[in-house]
Amino acid sequence: MNIRDIKTKAKSVLVNRSNIIVVFIFISVVTTIINYISETLGVMIPFLSLLVSIIMLPFSHGNIVTALKAVNEQGDEISVEHEGLAGLKRFKELFFTYFLQTAFLMVIMLLICLVLFLIAKLVIDESVFNNLGMLFSQAGIYTNDVTAYLQDPAFIQAAASISGIVVLGLTVMVVVGVMYTLIFALTPYVLEKNKIYGVKAMSYSAHLMKGYKGTLFVLYLSYLGWYILTIVITAVVQAFLPIPLVIEILMSALSVYLFSAELQTSVAVLFEEINLENNNV
Repeated sequence: MNIRDIKTKAKSVLVNRSNIIVVFIFISVVTTIINYISETLGVMIPFLSLLVSIIMLPFSHGNIVTALKAVNEQGDEISVEHEGLAGLKRFKELFFTYFLQTAFLMVIMLLICLVLFLIAKLVIDESVFNNLGMLFSQAGIYTNDVTAYLQDPAFIQAAASISGIVVLGLTVMVVVGVMYTLIFALTPYVLEKNKIYGVKAMSYSAHLMKGYKGTLFVLYLSYLGWYILTIVITAVVQAFLPIPLVIEILMSALSVYLFSAELQTSVAVLFEEINLENNNV
């Protein structure tokens, strides 16, 4: 099944199904509000935002349940009370798999940072790090004048010296992050459909994605225009209504309406096709 067929199927199951869109919007808006509150309070309470983010990992599983039911012609059964709160009601069942998938990525990123730091220590003169250390220790001098900080000759020299490593590091992290996302993208669907958990669910997702990573990447990319449009509309509204929480809620709801509900359903369509093909082999 090509990208056009996948998107056509996704659109067809969402037509005249306002209850499905409502569930997607509910999950997106609630997640946005909770994250906003935790980030705001996190300024006063260290690590609160991180803790809330970890606890909230399974909450979006309702999107997976909703998308799979929609694709399997069970759209009439979908409601906020059931699918919308699925992640919360099944927290104990779902949390470990979601946490594991996120934790593995964080460990990989930390290892990449460690390797890049060791490389930097080997190829960059020690004086550069000494200058950076002095700049950070004197950061209070530039508290009200960031421009002066950026124009400091010591900062400019240090930035020029480490720019290559920084660019390399960012490139590697982006590539690894994208590949990781593609390989394990179907983990929540495997968890829901096949009732496989933890590392086994991730392993099965990797197995299913063999030969389909390019397809999924192009599918994600096909919605890039809608994502940019959402940002533009939100920016325009923000100019007239500069209230952060309202803007974030608007963006979360608008993104669902314009593209993310269809994208989530499209991935479910792709999963069902791959899973069926794998079962028939």
